[in-house]
Amino acid sequence: MSHAHASTRLRLLGAVTLCLFPSVASAHTGLRRSEPARGARLNTGPTRIVLWFTAKPQLAFSRVRLAGPGGDVPLGALVADSGNSVRASIQAGTLAPGDYTVRWQTASADGHPIRGEFVFTVLAVGNATEPAPATPPAVGDSGAHMMPEVPAAESSEYRSVRWIEFVALLTILGVLGFRHGVLPPLAARGVPTADAGDRARRLGMSALVLYAVAAVVRLYTESQAVHGADAALDPTLLRQMLLGTTWGLGWLFGAMGALLLFAGWMVSRRSVAIGTPLALTGALGVGLAPALSGHAAASEHFVLSVVLDVLHVTAAGLWLGGLLIVLIAGIPAMRRLTNGNQDAAVSALVNSFHPLALFCAPLVILAGLGTAWIRLGAFSALRTEYGQNLIWKLVFVAVVGSIGLYNSTRARRNLGTMDATRRIRRTAAIEVAFAAIVLAITAALVTSPVPTNMLTP
Repeated sequence: MSHAHASTRLRLLGAVTLCLFPSVASAHTGLRRSEPARGARLNTGPTRIVLWFTAKPQLAFSRVRLAGPGGDVPLGALVADSGNSVRASIQAGTLAPGDYTVRWQTASADGHPIRGEFVFTVLAVGNATEPAPATPPAVGDSGAHMMPEVPAAESSEYRSVRWIEFVALLTILGVLGFRHGVLPPLAARGVPTADAGDRARRLGMSALVLYAVAAVVRLYTESQAVHGADAALDPTLLRQMLLGTTWGLGWLFGAMGALLLFAGWMVSRRSVAIGTPLALTGALGVGLAPALSGHAAASEHFVLSVVLDVLHVTAAGLWLGGLLIVLIAGIPAMRRLTNGNQDAAVSALVNSFHPLALFCAPLVILAGLGTAWIRLGAFSALRTEYGQNLIWKLVFVAVVGSIGLYNSTRARRNLGTMDATRRIRRTAAIEVAFAAIVLAITAALVTSPVPTNMLTP
């Protein structure tokens, strides 16, 4: 088996791993049990409400309301308890006989808001004694699992924002890989790279603007989903969400990283020695943001999960984002060269990008396998809406992989002529277009309702 064939198969396997393994078990928090239990009929009024979840809830995202025959019942401050739970006290003797509805909402570290409600009944008023501290119940106790209830409008908005964020992030990482991994070896061979580098920088600046817009909209969408439209822009609530949750920390990392990248790329026009460290520091921020504001942050294996997620996203960005930059910045710059064979320069550019893709493919594979080991769920989930989105994603990943296989084994080897340059530009554009569809399906996948069996810890 030739080295080129082996590397291509690694890239294709990496794409499938990227698609399949991290996504199958991307479960959000679910309600595990409650006290009082759903449907409970009590002789005495409870003195507290306790909610246990399948993952640790973020207190700043959590709300609990109690409504009875006389309207809303005042509750004490909501506090975190042991066993992935939150609790709020009820003043003893305040619950008259009747039906009571508990309405709750929360989110784990990934920031995905869920909400639900259940009813219990007080048959007679009595003086309840504060129970001993509750312990986490066994799975299957009363108060059975509840699916997340997120309004469709919120899911649609969030899905669009995530797609925009994915496109911008991969473009930004692709620019960094192109400027610091592809162009230096090319310049060492005597090929002029100044125009290509400047084109990539300008494209990266545009992607940063898109990323910033997506970040602002995502912040508003998250706040709207958690706090409601009327309070979405409340400064106090926004501050609590940004400073008091892992999701907020991830958002801040992304925002600060984007600012450092912008400053670095601006300064690099005058001083590469100053601009490059700023830009690479900013890249750490935007690379960490998806992990800290996504499923990795909610994992029991926090450190390992975050590290694998960062490697996974970074490798995919350098690989697929780098292909985009080669197509729309690198090849046009090579075609504008006035000294030497332009098509030979295109060939040198593509072959300079190839080792970067070859290096990133094993990282994608290893990070995907590691993430799968942490999160892998049941394959029966493929019958759900979540699973159907995954299947569609696999279909389009197969299309992207097939085009990539052709580009690596055939189109790249034939470069050096005008016809070959036109051919690889055309096939690379098709590959990038299908990759954008894959990202759109990914955005739908991460906002799909989570299968019930995946909410069980």
